[in-house]
Amino acid sequence: MKKICFILLSLFLTCNMFAQFKKEIYLIDGKEILAGYENRKKRGYYNTMQINMLMGNKQILERGIYYYPYWPSSSSYIAPVYNTSYHHTKLAVSPSVTITNGYMFNEHWAAGVGVGFEIMEHNLFPLFADIRYTLWDNKISPFFAIKAGYGFGNFRYQHFDDLYLEWNPYNVSDAELKHYGGLMLHPEIGVKISLNVYCDLLVTAAYRHQKTKSIVRKKYDNNLFDEWEHKEDLNKLSFGIGIMFR
Repeated sequence: MKKICFILLSLFLTCNMFAQFKKEIYLIDGKEILAGYENRKKRGYYNTMQINMLMGNKQILERGIYYYPYWPSSSSYIAPVYNTSYHHTKLAVSPSVTITNGYMFNEHWAAGVGVGFEIMEHNLFPLFADIRYTLWDNKISPFFAIKAGYGFGNFRYQHFDDLYLEWNPYNVSDAELKHYGGLMLHPEIGVKISLNVYCDLLVTAAYRHQKTKSIVRKKYDNNLFDEWEHKEDLNKLSFGIGIMFR
């Protein structure tokens, strides 16, 4: 529910920004002329809101429970069970919403900082720096960007009565789990399409590298505990769409 509320709030704020735009009008020979894209601001504050779909392989641990065949006899007999498991991969798609605020130095260079929310197997909250270069600032303008920072995970341990994992220890009862996230790198290419004097449509493709770390802890009496650590590098392709306000 919190995920849905976050996305709806972001979309609501975006709609409000559109609603608050005022048309810029010039008087030329007594006629009112709406400013064209060539009169857009080339320097100053900008804001982008972007929605991406991160796609990559995800490792899955399949578990099965099988029973030995039961042969009726005169003696009492309980059919024993045994577990089997195997790993395989499948395509996983993770939605991502990011908001960036920054400064345009000229029609080519801009830099800013951003935050986001990503719905992965274990949700992440990225905080990053954004540097971008636009080849030319016309109606349709190619650009390059790179986002680098840290994706935060859970801020506290979560308790589970029965915890199943895709890595060692696989299954542990009465344990705590915490996801720390890790460093992120997100190089991006795209096209910026002018919508009006104040905003552009962004269509992007990118590569995402994300480090993650998870810790499972099972506590005992006398302040003793067992602990398992798991590190993973996520590599995903990203396709996105966004709006840039200037």
